[in-house]
Amino acid sequence: MSFLPQLFLSNIKAKEGLARPSRFQVILPIPSYVNTFISSSILEKLLNLPNSVFSDVTTRVLGQSEQQVSSNPSISRYLALQCESAELPGKSLTSADVTIYGPGFKVPYKANYSETTLTWICTNEFYERKLFDRWLESIVPTDTNNARFPKGHSLSGGYMTNIKIVQYDDFIKQIYAVELIDAFPVGISSQALSWSDDGIHRLSVQFSYQKFKTIYEGGYDVGAAASALLGAAIPRLFN
Repeated sequence: MSFLPQLFLSNIKAKEGLARPSRFQVILPIPSYVNTFISSSILEKLLNLPNSVFSDVTTRVLGQSEQQVSSNPSISRYLALQCESAELPGKSLTSADVTIYGPGFKVPYKANYSETTLTWICTNEFYERKLFDRWLESIVPTDTNNARFPKGHSLSGGYMTNIKIVQYDDFIKQIYAVELIDAFPVGISSQALSWSDDGIHRLSVQFSYQKFKTIYEGGYDVGAAASALLGAAIPRLFN
């Protein structure tokens, strides 16, 4: 069949246009245990916003469970705004070769989840690097080099969290999302220094997780986005 531009365009319009990788948001709740390693900084004073502003957003976007609600909403809000790039993680199936009689065939028996990388733009406080340095320190402290508990300890929450990566359409409607279950940072990429480079610092952090949950449908997040940026009173305009 010959290619017809009109059919190609009508095919795209029938599905409400093309999806853009720049329409995304990352919600990263700070675990309660990790928050004990994070001291109050000038950043939170500059934001000068009540924690309820972003608490409302994380609850609406993620849910009510312990690993879905941030223990430090102002930092979660800050990370959502500073996150420059993310990725929707991949998934594969491990299979075994089986031969009973005749030609062999494959039988899947396990799902594999690849690590994902999130990248943040760094400010002059270098707050992003300090935050994830402390998060890694809370998992394996440098003085003992012994891993701490993953979860279920008397200090609730452990160092794991549930991260949600949302894909929006052009009208801020959630069209696809994944929630990374029991996620935690496993690596911080090196940051190059050079007199010849007058650009900005970026921090890439690799996260591991047990599995992810796919969310296929979603509504318009205009109220949530507005409340994160402008204040807690804004969502009432959209309800």
